[in-house]
Amino acid sequence: MITLRALTLDDLPLIERWLGEDHVGRWWLEGSSIAEELADCRSSILGEEPTVVLLVLHDRLPIGWCQWYRCADYPDFAADIAAEPDEIGIDYAIGDPAYVGKGIGTELIRRVVGAVRAVRPGVGVVADPNALNVPSRRALEKNGFALVDVRPMQSEPTDAPMAIYRLPAP
Repeated sequence: MITLRALTLDDLPLIERWLGEDHVGRWWLEGSSIAEELADCRSSILGEEPTVVLLVLHDRLPIGWCQWYRCADYPDFAADIAAEPDEIGIDYAIGDPAYVGKGIGTELIRRVVGAVRAVRPGVGVVADPNALNVPSRRALEKNGFALVDVRPMQSEPTDAPMAIYRLPAP
């Protein structure tokens, strides 16, 4: 069973280790670095950034992390993805390789959407994984997200095409 809890500064060594895993780093570190990603997490934990960062637990064992944010809080991203005024963006990763390829990503996305809508009922949700990240795309589609476009995005630190998905407001 997947549960989520607020990420803490004490969790950052786990995030650092997971970012070093090939199955995570190849997607999260495109145009970025472990140090930059950790700094972003730290800023969010400390409330310096408006992103909500969460630890992902499977039967109380940490296996990954996720985050959500109001697209409007990141205007370049919001414009790039053509976000609706109140839409929420999500990002997620299964860090522990022992839990990859077991359908947990699908459950994780369902939980993140549930957590978002518990705080902000009735919002649409967007995600933009790398277009080549087929497992992430399948997990989004299993949760009702629809593919909107596939293209590079100026707000992303990579020129790789991103698959833009949207789950409309209920």
